[in-house]
Amino acid sequence: MASMPPPPPPPDNTWEPAASAAPPPALPWETPREPFLEAFFETVKLFVTRPSEAYSRMRTSGDLGRPILYAIALGWLGIIVGQLYSLALRGVTWHFMPGMERLRGIGMSAAFTVMMMVFAPLFVLMGLFIWSGIVHLMLLILGSAQEGFDATFRVMSYATTAQLAQVVPFCGGLVGFIWALVLEIMGIAEAHRISQGKAALAVLLPLVICCACVAAVFAVSGAAIVSAITGAAAHGR
Repeated sequence: MASMPPPPPPPDNTWEPAASAAPPPALPWETPREPFLEAFFETVKLFVTRPSEAYSRMRTSGDLGRPILYAIALGWLGIIVGQLYSLALRGVTWHFMPGMERLRGIGMSAAFTVMMMVFAPLFVLMGLFIWSGIVHLMLLILGSAQEGFDATFRVMSYATTAQLAQVVPFCGGLVGFIWALVLEIMGIAEAHRISQGKAALAVLLPLVICCACVAAVFAVSGAAIVSAITGAAAHGR
């Protein structure tokens, strides 16, 4: 009599979770094995063309050396280009000045331009830390700081990509300022995992407060000047 075939093995009911999606690759600039210049230009290209993707690939903690170097390079470029344009515009006014005054103006402007170019990295670094600190303080006040100061600082560092707008004559500064605000809002929202509305509030509120303070100072000063003039006129009668 033929033997019966063995029964089939029982079904495997063991559940295995699906493999999670691989995290996005790091920014080229934050990948040490990448060639230095190639990584720099690829990162600039990412922030110009696909800023949301760029910020999603940005680390939120770790060594700040690379972000600082990135910010100084682009900030330095922006200051140099801005100073050269400013020097060229001042040269138009010098054309109508007498000889000695023209020489004096050229000397003073050239000295100021050289000083700005030499100390530009220091100015960029100081401004970066101060502005990052202000925005991160606003995030803490709003209860939206999901990451540490490192994340906010990195966002501001990469937002200096907007300094490329300085190459546009006359309106480059304004374009760069608006572009930087847009990059900062997008980066804060991505890095701290909050809505863009909250990110915009954290970035724009300090500017609104600053403008309000300046307007108040001008209003008080104007009122004091008008009062002084009125009082002097009344006293002179």
